[in-house]
Amino acid sequence: MREKQRVSWKPAAGIFGYILLAGILDSGANALYVAATQRGRLDVAAVLSSLYPASTVILARVVLKERWSRLQSLGMIAALAAVPLVAR
Repeated sequence: MREKQRVSWKPAAGIFGYILLAGILDSGANALYVAATQRGRLDVAAVLSSLYPASTVILARVVLKERWSRLQSLGMIAALAAVPLVAR
């Protein structure tokens, strides 16, 4: 029988700052969403918050040099064009 290897859940050295930054930004985004829904229009706040995956896609393009397909590019443009239409 093979022995099970223990996997450490401890983050790699030097990555704690990124984890902390991600937590702070996530908490801040949640607080701003709640404030927007209470003080502004819920439809605009919901549409803008639904665009958060776009930041992940953009970061993948910039940091990891991933390529976008034409359909992905069209989707990003359509989503950005829809924001002012909903905000009207």
